[in-house]
Amino acid sequence: MKRETGYQHSIHPKAMAGIVEYFCKHSGEDWWIINHCGHRGIRGRFALVGLVAFLVGMLSFLSCWYSFQMLFDSAWMAIPVSLLFAWMINNIYEVLLTTLSKPVLRMKYQGVIKHLSIILRVGFVIFFAVFISKPLEAWVFEPQLSGKVEQLKARQIGRAEKELMARSAKVEKRLLAAIRHKEHLGYPAQDIQPLRDELSRLILDRENALERVSFVIGRADFFVQRLQLLVSGGLYMLSWFFTVIVVALFLLPFYLKWHMDISNPYFKDKRAVYENIILQDYQEFKRTYTDLFEDQYRLDIQVGETYQDPPFNTERIVEKRDLKDQEDFLERIYR
Repeated sequence: MKRETGYQHSIHPKAMAGIVEYFCKHSGEDWWIINHCGHRGIRGRFALVGLVAFLVGMLSFLSCWYSFQMLFDSAWMAIPVSLLFAWMINNIYEVLLTTLSKPVLRMKYQGVIKHLSIILRVGFVIFFAVFISKPLEAWVFEPQLSGKVEQLKARQIGRAEKELMARSAKVEKRLLAAIRHKEHLGYPAQDIQPLRDELSRLILDRENALERVSFVIGRADFFVQRLQLLVSGGLYMLSWFFTVIVVALFLLPFYLKWHMDISNPYFKDKRAVYENIILQDYQEFKRTYTDLFEDQYRLDIQVGETYQDPPFNTERIVEKRDLKDQEDFLERIYR
């Protein structure tokens, strides 16, 4: 018994480490930096972010599956299409997780442009959340919606039948008038028979059309109408509470990331790694730039610097020369 217990405990940490690594890799952050960061709790926080991203993918699949199984009228056919759409949505969401990470590099634009960019991306996430939430709400409130949908179907069938009867009545009235007119004038039966046959076909077609209307509208899923009922308020105001929960779930990773202090060792390590990559590439660019002029034109040309912190370019070099006006220049020449 002791050996079995020890064996189980020796496997569990490895499995847990694999799960944490998987979720961290889907958190929109750099796994290499997370893995080498010594700060306690970093892995758990970003694993939670990855777990939320996984839940977003599952919700996306369920929402797409409910929508497409109504569209295709087949639960099995909806599965591959739903997997494709859920995969695309989850990829976009993970990209947004990456772009909405807390900035660690020096940035030139810190004002309106920065905040507008963040607002647009967060708004895109909220749009995705509402888009995913509404079909799920229709699924959850299916028992309450069914009665309303049946009433809508009955009203639409009534309107369609009324319109069909009105149009048929006009043609029937015209045919009956033509039959009576020919009978009044004493036309032979063989001349009147085609009109009577046309009247019979009209009545038969009308009955068939009424049956088709009832069948088609009765089999319709009324998916859009279900969503309209959900957003109409009243009894379904509770559905908006469900929407708020889904939106909060979609935004939770961004809160977990932005709520971290920028002085956290993870951000320090990330800044050091990113700045080192950028500075190395910039130095390589400057060497290549100088070598091209040296090889092609035998000129010693260096890259001109107009900022104090190249290549981040957040602070311009201030001109310290004392430039005087034209009168001072002329006075100096003719003095």
